Amino acid sequence: MIVMGLIMILGTVGLGTFSSAVVKSKDSQRKSDLGQIVKALESFNTDVGRYPLSLEGEDFIHCYISLAGAVANPSCDGDKLYSEVNGAMTTYITIPSDVDPYRKYVYISDDGSGYSLYAALEYEQDKDLLRDEDGALVLDPWGVSCGSVSCNYQLSETGLVKNL
Repeated sequence: MIVMGLIMILGTVGLGTFSSAVVKSKDSQRKSDLGQIVKALESFNTDVGRYPLSLEGEDFIHCYISLAGAVANPSCDGDKLYSEVNGAMTTYITIPSDVDPYRKYVYISDDGSGYSLYAALEYEQDKDLLRDEDGALVLDPWGVSCGSVSCNYQLSETGLVKNL
């Protein structure tokens, strides 16, 4: 009985540690994905002179065509960020999807001068999540939906957003 009890205790502890490691791994992938998107956005900004725009109510990056000063704003085919400037096509990134099919990354840029890029992290002890004065986790800091949950992690053109 004692041996069975010890095995059950160790199994429970091991399962909890494994679950925590899986959640942290997913969040690491989310942060890595957003980092790659940020690099692509900065390259786009360097080439085009602004960040990609997003249409109100939509949460994906649009592609842009600039021909002799005229700018069109069509939706991207698929999930790529690209631009065509004077006939030269550049693909910056294939936009990754969140590792959880019920969650999504959200990109917002109204005027191209800046942007907000959102994700929903799962590990509630993550040092990058917003907390109030008492240290409690702020559950819905920006009122943006990342699929089935509220976004709780934001990057902008200036970096990680750590306050409201």
